[in-house]
Order: sequence, then C-alpha cells, then structure tokens
Amino acid sequence: MRFASLGSGSRGNGTVISSDDTHLLLDCGFGYQETVKRLARLGLEPDMLSAVVVTHEHSDHWGGVESLASRHTIPVYATRGTWIEVAGHRLAHTHEVRGAFEVGSLSITPVTVPHDAREPIQCVFEVSGKRLGVLSDLGSVSAHVLSAFTELDALSVEFNHDWTLLHEGPYPSFLKKRVGGDYGHLNNEQARDLVAAVASERLQTVVACHVSETNNEVSRVEAALEQALAGHNAERRVASQSEGMEWITVGSR
Repeated sequence: MRFASLGSGSRGNGTVISSDDTHLLLDCGFGYQETVKRLARLGLEPDMLSAVVVTHEHSDHWGGVESLASRHTIPVYATRGTWIEVAGHRLAHTHEVRGAFEVGSLSITPVTVPHDAREPIQCVFEVSGKRLGVLSDLGSVSAHVLSAFTELDALSVEFNHDWTLLHEGPYPSFLKKRVGGDYGHLNNEQARDLVAAVASERLQTVVACHVSETNNEVSRVEAALEQALAGHNAERRVASQSEGMEWITVGSR
C-alpha cells in the first residue's frame, strides 16, 4: 500500500491510497481540470480510480467530486449525513458508508470525528496487515479517535493552525472561534499530543496535513512533529497546498 496527496489545505484536499490495481481517492476539493493535472503528477488518470470516498460535505473536500465522478463513472462513498447535505442523488453510483467496507484490495474503517459537518468521518486503511490512518478536520481528540488510530504503520494527521497565529491573525472573530473550537480544526499542540499518544514502534511515517497558509508556519509544524516523535525513528513530512506530497510506501522498512 502507498499513498500520496494531491494537495492539502483550505483551498482543496485530496489523498490517493493505492494497492495493486486499486486506486482510491479520499476527498476531492479541486476543480476537474486541476484534479486531472494533480493526478497526472502522480502517474494516474481519472479512469484508473476505483472509487472516491468523501469524508464530509465541506467544499474543500467535496467541491470536485461530482464533476470527476460523473465524467468517469466512479463510485462515490459517503455517510448518509454527507449525502443528505450534497443531494447525492445527482450521481449514478453512490454508496452509503455505515461501517467498515472494502474497495478492491483496500479495507477501510470509517471513524466518526468531532467536526462541524453533518456526519463527518476520517479513515483507517489496511492491506495485508499494513495500516494507514488519514485524520484531518477535527477540532478535538476524542477517546474514540484515539482508540481507532492505533497500531499504525503510517499516519497523515492535521496540523492546521498555531494557536497564537490564529488568534492574532486576520480572520474575523467568528471564524477564529470556529476554527479553534472543539468542532473546528486541530492546532499544533493538539496534533502533537495526538501523535505522541498513538505513536508505536511500528509507526514509520507521519505526514502533517491540512496546514493553514494563514495561521501556521511549516517551521512550527516541524518543531511540533519533532516533539511528538522524540525517541521514535519515524519519517516526518509536511504536505503542502500547492504541491501535495509524492508517493510514500506504507511500512516499507
């Protein structure tokens, strides 16, 4: 199993998880042409996608799903709450996520997260005992999340904002409250503590994702990652909004 990012941040998100001939796109927040361009950068074409899984209805995760899926007849998976919000009947091949499911060789476990959407999820992917967790868009860390994201070989996790930069920054007060609230996005300290809590000897790679271009700095994210993984030999990476992240093989060591 391997994974890569089309781009990660408030202007669009998309993560590709692949195993054998299965290529799954987790979220698609980019327009059609931009999605095609970013897939090509990873050596993929839309017709190669086995499915799109949508974590929630916010435009930076859902915005490009309809055009991509309808043009290429790609099955789309989402919770009932998400389908209600996006009027999913407009797509031909829709599936309601109710529990663990499979797409090709990938086993997917959805995990409910605290975020200000109708029925948001994040996911743990597994192939042949190798486990990848993709976790973003949550404002606080629940016991349920901690228990689900354990014994991972790789983790992509949100380091959205620095608390000080957010509260001293240009966002209006209502947006600061929303982003920094329990149903918003993780700050660096919250993400640091989450990584430290779930890190085990088998964890080989941690990717910081959904990093705010306005309310965070890569240097602060990297410092938080170093603190979280002190004593661990895991690789540290940061996914960007513009370039995403190239392929990483899960559990390659």
